[in-house]
Amino acid sequence: MKDASIDALIDGLATDLKPVRPQRVLRGGLWVAAGWIAGAAALLWMFGMRHDLSAGLAMAPLPMLAFWLIAALGMAAAWSALRMGLPSVGRDYSGWRWAGLAALALPLSAIFIGFGDSHSAMEAMRPEHGMRCTVDGLIAGIGVGAALFAWLKGGAPTSPARAGWVIGIAAGSAGATAVGLHCSSNDMIHIAMWHGLAIPLWGVAGRLLLAPLLRW
Repeated sequence: MKDASIDALIDGLATDLKPVRPQRVLRGGLWVAAGWIAGAAALLWMFGMRHDLSAGLAMAPLPMLAFWLIAALGMAAAWSALRMGLPSVGRDYSGWRWAGLAALALPLSAIFIGFGDSHSAMEAMRPEHGMRCTVDGLIAGIGVGAALFAWLKGGAPTSPARAGWVIGIAAGSAGATAVGLHCSSNDMIHIAMWHGLAIPLWGVAGRLLLAPLLRW
């Protein structure tokens, strides 16, 4: 191929190119924070805050522990999703898994508590006692899910399937923390099951619904 032909080919390929605004993790982090705060604020505005928090008291120890474990999982998953949107080779995105392992303390604790008091466990597991919390968590996580989806849609995730899972886990965790600020239950079984259920449900939704939309 002659030099003139090569130059013409390059010119043709470059004709429609436009400058792209570089991805900044800080900007994406602000989107996530805004979505997280908006989801929680909307839930608390509509349904109110826990009775102890609204009275200016500290949250009980068990729900406080659950809140921070779930929040840590959400922040770790969101951070991994933000980094997936940056062009790179060989990055490690597995940090959220360690937070996920720590968060497994919640369902494991609920199982052991259930063994000790099966009647109370069965009552806490009744859908009429907790399904509303799951639905609230799914809705409250939409802000974070939308922020991360928009971030990755404008980025370059090398594994859309993994990105979909991580978006879902971050969104579900955000929704579960919002519910933790609203729901007055101190029952670990209720918290682990009905608050925590938003996380795997959002994860599956992210994998099945969002991942195909992230493909190049």
